[in-house]
Amino acid sequence: MSIKAATLWLPPGKEGPADGELTSADIERIGVSELHVAPDDIAPPQMAVLAAKSTLEKSGIEPNSIGCLVHSFSYHQGFDMWSPAHYVAYQAGITDGLPLNVQQLCNGGAVALQIAAKWLVSTPSTSTVLVTSGDRFCGPGFDRWSSDDDAAYSDSATAVLLGRTGEGDDFLHLRALEMVTDSEWEVQLRGSAEFTSVPLGHGTPIDLRPANKEFRESGAAARMVKLGVPKLHDLIRRALRTAGIEPEDLSSIALPRLTRTMREGMFKPAISELIGGDPRYIEYGTGCLGAGDLLANLVDIEDSLNPGEYGMLIQGTGGYTFTCAVVQAPEK
Repeated sequence: MSIKAATLWLPPGKEGPADGELTSADIERIGVSELHVAPDDIAPPQMAVLAAKSTLEKSGIEPNSIGCLVHSFSYHQGFDMWSPAHYVAYQAGITDGLPLNVQQLCNGGAVALQIAAKWLVSTPSTSTVLVTSGDRFCGPGFDRWSSDDDAAYSDSATAVLLGRTGEGDDFLHLRALEMVTDSEWEVQLRGSAEFTSVPLGHGTPIDLRPANKEFRESGAAARMVKLGVPKLHDLIRRALRTAGIEPEDLSSIALPRLTRTMREGMFKPAISELIGGDPRYIEYGTGCLGAGDLLANLVDIEDSLNPGEYGMLIQGTGGYTFTCAVVQAPEK
């Protein structure tokens, strides 16, 4: 499989936290002092359409030749009961391809890409599948700086066109896309609160911190890390085997766009323990992009690779599911 074209769309406007909302220590922990903020007159699916049109233009692919569109998201898409994937498809000119929706928090883009790959394997008549994401983390339902203590959130959209190697130009070769899950940890973002019968039934803005605090204080977080690191190592080994390369063949590594503390204190030590060496990590100034994290990282890792070089992308989400992808820059 190969990625034919990819786009990361970020709104030009950026904002810092409100006065008094965060301390200097909070900013240091998060790792960014400003986040991309979309204007009020554009909804996430509309942003995804902009990214989709850009990717289609780059690829030169006719929209109606696309067999499937998989749209991923983490947060509200503008209406409570509808299919944003159908909207994105129609607005991008894809009237015949099947639109699908994926909602798996920050791993959504990775799952959407895996669905696209499996679709191509199982549907020989389809030559390309478009994967999109769109998220806007605005109030009153969400506080991009304070709703989650493990991430601060920028608004964004992405679009990635996946096809078969050797059919047209290639942006990146997708050499491996592997996942591992342990659903025991779904309680991390839920805690002991009762289920509600309406959206935002626990109040606004969404606050993930009490459940996270409960998770840590119960000892579950420490146990998850103890059991999760070997799972992550096994996942990376599996992805490297699928790609047919060794750890020393990796030139760049892209991590989830979580807080600096999460990247430096958890992901980098766990990865270095397995692969060793001194890999080049991609650094970001956006904060988390929700479902768009891995798809955006494809754009950034391509910029870091010379022809023929390999890159690895790690993604994860509460629940939990880890993803490991290996890509290669085409030989010129």
